[in-house]
Amino acid sequence: MDLCISNLKALGAFDYGAANKLVTRPIRIYPPLNTIFFKLITCETLYTQLSYMKPKWFTRKDTLLNSQYAHLADEITREISLIDSNPSITQERASVTLLLQSLSEFCRCRQLLISIYHSMATQTTPSGTEAMIQELLLLSNLCTESSLPDHLYILGLGVEKEINILLSLLRARTAIVNYAFQDACISLFVCKQDLSDWKSTCEEQDFLEKSPMHCEQSRDAASTWRLSIFGNTSEKQGKQKQGHVWPQTLRWQARYLDNLAAKMTLYFSTILISKESILTEDDPEKALWKGLQVDYHDHILVIPPVPPRICTFRRRFNAFSISLVYEVTSTPFHPQGYVCAGTPYEPPQGIHSFPFIYCHPKQAPKDHLPNIISIIQGCRHKLGDPKGSPVYFFDNRISSTYYFMRVDEHVVLVIIYLDKHLHREPTTSDFMTSLVTSLRGSSVIGELVRME
Repeated sequence: MDLCISNLKALGAFDYGAANKLVTRPIRIYPPLNTIFFKLITCETLYTQLSYMKPKWFTRKDTLLNSQYAHLADEITREISLIDSNPSITQERASVTLLLQSLSEFCRCRQLLISIYHSMATQTTPSGTEAMIQELLLLSNLCTESSLPDHLYILGLGVEKEINILLSLLRARTAIVNYAFQDACISLFVCKQDLSDWKSTCEEQDFLEKSPMHCEQSRDAASTWRLSIFGNTSEKQGKQKQGHVWPQTLRWQARYLDNLAAKMTLYFSTILISKESILTEDDPEKALWKGLQVDYHDHILVIPPVPPRICTFRRRFNAFSISLVYEVTSTPFHPQGYVCAGTPYEPPQGIHSFPFIYCHPKQAPKDHLPNIISIIQGCRHKLGDPKGSPVYFFDNRISSTYYFMRVDEHVVLVIIYLDKHLHREPTTSDFMTSLVTSLRGSSVIGELVRME
């Protein structure tokens, strides 16, 4: 079984070079395992590179990969039946049967994960997100019941980690949209911890034909109070020696985590700056964004494409205010982001049901709030169109120009000018579209389905 274990560890550690070498060695305890491992390497290579998500012309390749895993699972099932009908075919019947059963369940998990990735690329509504969370919970139970980490080593553990990471990403997105600070912090921390542990476990694996995969991990200085929650996760800027090249699945998960961490920092900036100011003598606002992969506020960004920077735009184009307005609905809203259990909820009323959660400059444009509320309520249809352009409005009475664009089901981006724009300003529209696209995560999610 040592050769089988090395095959499993090589696959689980994404060392496909070692796996391809190992598969050429005959597995004497049950020779058909060579064919099974060879096909599994092919499937895993396609899966971890996410190439199946990228349609070529009008063909969806996820259907093809799903079929490959299904055919492999059927082949494994036939081998199990053959062993059961002819016990003398192998001297290690129990071990081989258990391995085959686990590989069959593994293929089933992969099929479900392919469906989850496809849903993440196409479903953006709250109901769609909740449906994906429920699917992942069922998949997590299947993985636990099958004891894949015990039977398939790091390959099985990788499935468990991937499920947990996707769950945390979806939960974090929901928590941020619903302004649930505590839940967002927990989900982002758990996600980053699982991602870090998974990578460390992969690098620690010892198996035959192992490729040299030692890499110095660069550590970026992060915000003081946040510890490792918001530190960079993507492979970037650090001067890395030749080492482990992670597959697209892990790299995409890290990029999505960075995107959500930046969105959370912007949404909860008021709460976070108050925490930061307690623990740092430097500029708390500057320290808040330190070490983040994406800086929406106004500091140097690490990797292109560069998201729009709010302070720079306001300074260049003389905008009076750039803000995020939260529209309170039936979802409970707490200005501090959380409450103790059992605390009675009193929903905000009137203008208080449209609080500013971010403003630059810091002074909220409260004198403009009645106009803002009126425009949001009067333009719900236009603001609700995810493909729509920013809504433009000029108020003759106070000679102010407003631009609106919805980020998600609760938050609207608002830019105010204290002068008259006779026509919609293209620069402002482009800036808002770019910022909103990034905050929605559309660019990161779009990486899953870009045409080849």
